[in-house]
Amino acid sequence: MSTRVAFVVFLALLWSLNLAAGNDPPDAIAGDDFVTQPAFEANDADPNDGVRMPPQVASRTGVTAALSTLDAPPPGFDGKSVMLVVPGRSLTLWKSASEAETADDWTVDQKGNVRAGRHDLATIDPYRDFQLHLEYSLPRTPGRIGIKAASTGVRVHDLYDIEFRNDYGRPPKITSTGAVLGIVPPVANAVLPAPGWQAVDIYFRAPRIESGVVREAARLSMMINGVLVQNNAMLDPNVGEGKENQPPADGPIILEGANETVYFRNIWIRPS
Repeated sequence: MSTRVAFVVFLALLWSLNLAAGNDPPDAIAGDDFVTQPAFEANDADPNDGVRMPPQVASRTGVTAALSTLDAPPPGFDGKSVMLVVPGRSLTLWKSASEAETADDWTVDQKGNVRAGRHDLATIDPYRDFQLHLEYSLPRTPGRIGIKAASTGVRVHDLYDIEFRNDYGRPPKITSTGAVLGIVPPVANAVLPAPGWQAVDIYFRAPRIESGVVREAARLSMMINGVLVQNNAMLDPNVGEGKENQPPADGPIILEGANETVYFRNIWIRPS
């Protein structure tokens, strides 16, 4: 075998190993390396969105490691808390979010890493007011930024859509990480570079409904990687076209399905 052929074979093997490694759950907290984010791409829908030439940054912040509690309840969770995913066990507290679809391709490994399937996954039990902790991981998608980057989300009461995407270093807006999609943008973009785990804490107060009338809209506070991104935000679902239905008083927690390699872990809920 010539030296050139051997080199090509080596590159092909290295490429295949990198692909395989990209499908495994990450070990590190998000941003635990030096990352240069891609510059502005012409395929971004908003030419005014984003950093044109972002610098290389030492993205190890020291905050998310403390927030990633793995098999222990997160800070502030007590005996009322429920661990929604138990490492090595099936998703017994979850079901497909739609009767017309299946969630059989969602899997849990022995460490509690939940790999997302194609369709949405919902808790069997409904919740009203609650505190929710979870961690998620998105794959790195070079060249895809803004609304075209890898993304996932959590829906509360199957109505309020909380967005997570690969948009490190980009200005906060109604479609960015930490937004309640279509209702309220985050006050800051606290996402760290992918891949790796991002820590999320959601504090949700359901709408108050009396005699069929919404007396108080739902409210939400949220921290991402230890940074406050929503501060008691009022969630009015009657924002935008076709959103005139009365919000539910309670409902499931829904994890969005994905065609890409998306993981969740360490999911705890504390009903109020």
